[in-house]
Amino acid sequence: MKTLTNTPELLVLDHKPWLLSLSMIAGLLIFLAIGGNALMDGEWVFGLMFGGIGTLTWGLCFAVFAKRVQLIFDTRVGQIVKRKRSILGYAQDVYPLGALRGATLEESRSDGSTMYRPVLLMEGQENLPVVSYYTNGSGPRRTADAINEWYKAHQSPMQLDSDPRTP
Repeated sequence: MKTLTNTPELLVLDHKPWLLSLSMIAGLLIFLAIGGNALMDGEWVFGLMFGGIGTLTWGLCFAVFAKRVQLIFDTRVGQIVKRKRSILGYAQDVYPLGALRGATLEESRSDGSTMYRPVLLMEGQENLPVVSYYTNGSGPRRTADAINEWYKAHQSPMQLDSDPRTP
């Protein structure tokens, strides 16, 4: 996730899965082109099956996984706002900022590889995944670190930049 705003009062993180979205659109277009080419060559069954099933599959994957996620930690209103936008619509969830205890990584192991996703540690409720999928890149660690650094600065008392004056 990219940090858009990082002040003592406000942390805004934004995730736009451009590479994932473009990859799914490319897959959709490949299946559509091969199916369309087969239809133009008179191979109706193959063209409809290959183009239709492939296009439908990649289209559904795009609809489900291509989501913009924005996290807003706002001390002024005491809320964490999680916004999700996809071609299927818009959703917003609001959580109390006072329940936040930091962020960590949740891991998933499969076939000898480990993948991660950042989750918010919440007091009195389940941990909240920031995104719905796991990845093996450095993004989840950067996201958790940004949240934890902001949280620690928010929790520590204000530091003076000079010695107090004595009368």
